[in-house]
Amino acid sequence: MASLERYLRLTDLAQRAFQRARLERALTLFSAAEREAGVMADRELQDRAFCNRCVVLLELERLDGAVGELKHVLMRSRDPFTSWMAAYYTAQVYEVEENIPRALFYARRASELANACGERRARKGSVNQLGVMALRDSHFGEAADNFRVALELAAEDGEDPVNLAVARDNLGYCLMCTGSVSEGLDLCSDAAATLEALGSRHLLPEVYQDLCYGELQQSRIAEARAFGERALALAHEFSHPTVERNTLMLLADATLEAGDEEAADAYLGRLASHYPDFAGMKAFMHAFNVREVINLKA
Repeated sequence: MASLERYLRLTDLAQRAFQRARLERALTLFSAAEREAGVMADRELQDRAFCNRCVVLLELERLDGAVGELKHVLMRSRDPFTSWMAAYYTAQVYEVEENIPRALFYARRASELANACGERRARKGSVNQLGVMALRDSHFGEAADNFRVALELAAEDGEDPVNLAVARDNLGYCLMCTGSVSEGLDLCSDAAATLEALGSRHLLPEVYQDLCYGELQQSRIAEARAFGERALALAHEFSHPTVERNTLMLLADATLEAGDEEAADAYLGRLASHYPDFAGMKAFMHAFNVREVINLKA
């Protein structure tokens, strides 16, 4: 069998193994395909095999050591899809490392390459990735634009309703942060209804947190507190400390605004466990509108 045939055969077997969640076998086969491309001295095929291997490494949470080579692939590859893969997975590495500005930089590059290569799967992956990274870095308008496209593409392809609900919630939060509070609340409410109907309770803490935020933006204190309490209960049940912390901030803000000092003290007392070294939490909450200084999705 010629080297190119072996390369294609190994790649096909690797992709089948990956689809069946046989990750170590997929990793072995993609590595073999990469070696075969090296025998042919075909750098483009070698880089494509390497990027395919990175897909598996990401699932195995072992991608961090590959970022240097990914950047080299991005610089030298003349194939737009291979370049897209390199940029996309470099962004993933930086996201895992919590280096969000760098992740956003490479997500933007990946988005450009996705549009250049014309591959629908690349575009779908990139609009969602760029939306999430822009949201985490507080670029709410940019995030909203990408989530809208992500929703359009997902709806056309009959995407999983859970993924659609999560995207609607993200878009809803972006809209609430850019002044379109009513529209954002509608999207988040729709996302909550879908997840409730599907029994996806583990995803509801963040959605209820967002609804708490939106109701608070509308000065509907009672509604905000109701959603906040639901968010807290599920955040505790499913161990989401970030949602718990953010929601406690929102509830403390709501009760201070309502003049309910007793309830505010209770929420601040619980919040103190998340900031044991932060003295003067209550004074801070009185001095600042927490809704203007925190990003719930950061």
